[in-house]
This record gives sequence, structure tokens and C-alpha cells, in this order.
Amino acid sequence: MLITLYRTDDAGRIDYYTITDRQGHLFAPYSLTVSWGRALSSGREKSYVFDTRTQMDAKLRQLIRTRVSRGYRVLYTFFRNHDYDHLRPALRRVSVS
Repeated sequence: MLITLYRTDDAGRIDYYTITDRQGHLFAPYSLTVSWGRALSSGREKSYVFDTRTQMDAKLRQLIRTRVSRGYRVLYTFFRNHDYDHLRPALRRVSVS
């Protein structure tokens, strides 16, 4: 799963926020990696680890809700299977048209 959000400030600068589950974690069965900054390939990064899928899904929904409330919109999404079908309607509402 890959979700990239963006927002533009008053000066025209773009902030990116990317959420992925691509990087597994050695000590936890579920994890999310979040990166943010002015460039897609650089910036800050944080990893979240979870014992259950339910915990991870709750954090994922919270991260998306927080960013959308701060003015972010969806730039790109990729889901390799149907594990995240519950997110598609919410992400579609804030997608770039």
C-alpha cells in the first residue's frame, strides 16, 4: 500500500506526506512507515509498529483523517490487494480531480 498526499501553501510550496506498509518490521507483525517533507525522495520519516491489524488500521485512518483536516489531498494511491478497500471511499473524496 502506498498513499501520497500533498498540499500547497500560500507561497506555492508543496508539502508531501506518504504512508506505506511496504517495509516490514523485525519485531512486530504489522508496520506503517510515514515520510514527509518538501520533496518526495527526502525529508523526515517515522515508523509505527503494531501487534494487530486492527491497531494498524486504526492508526492509518487517524493519520489520513489528520492530514486531510490540515488541507492535504490525495496525489497517488496504490493497493496491491484488497486489504485496504475500506479506505478507498474516504480517499476518493479528497482526490485530485
